[in-house]
Amino acid sequence: MNPTTNTIDSPPDRSTNWAMIIRVGIVATLVLGLVGYAMKVTYESVIKGGVVNRGDFYDVELQAMGNFSMDEKLGTVDDVPRQFRELDGKKVQLNGEVAPVGTDGGSQVSRFTICYSVAKCCVGGSPKPQHFVYCSTAGGKLVPNYLYSSRVRVFGTLHVKVTKEAGIVSSVYHLDLERVEPIS
Repeated sequence: MNPTTNTIDSPPDRSTNWAMIIRVGIVATLVLGLVGYAMKVTYESVIKGGVVNRGDFYDVELQAMGNFSMDEKLGTVDDVPRQFRELDGKKVQLNGEVAPVGTDGGSQVSRFTICYSVAKCCVGGSPKPQHFVYCSTAGGKLVPNYLYSSRVRVFGTLHVKVTKEAGIVSSVYHLDLERVEPIS
C-alpha cells in the first residue's frame, strides 16, 4: 500500500473475550485466597502469639506454647509467656501428636502427653518440659490411644503450673481432658 494513500481504518473489534476474563478472575481469586490465608496464619501465630479466642474456647498453637527458655532448676511460672499463663483454668483446643512420654499402654488410655510434633519438637537439643502437655481424663475415663498415629485434636481445661521432680522442672502444662479426636 502506498503511504500517501488515504485509507479509513476499520473500527477495532469490540467483542469481549469472556473466557480470558473468567480465567483471570479465577487466578486472581486463588491468589487472593492464598494471600488471605497466609495473612490469617501470620496474624494468629505472630501477632496473637499462637492464642486465638474462638468464643467458647481458645485455639492454642502447641509449638508457640513451648517456644521460650526456662532454667531447669530455677524455672517458675513467671518464665511462661503471659499469653499462656493467662490460659490457666481456661478451655482450650490443641492440635498435635501423642508423644511416647507419660502415656499409658493399651488401646485405651486415661492419660497421655501431646506435643506439636514428635519428630520436630526437640531438634537440636533435649526435650524441654514446656514442649509437652500432660493430658488426663477425669475419674480414669478411657479414651482411644493415638500413640504413633496421625495428629490429634484435644479439648479440655488447661492448667499452667511448673512442677518439679528432684529439683528439676518436669512439667509446665496439664490438661483436664474432655475429648480427643483424630485430625483427618
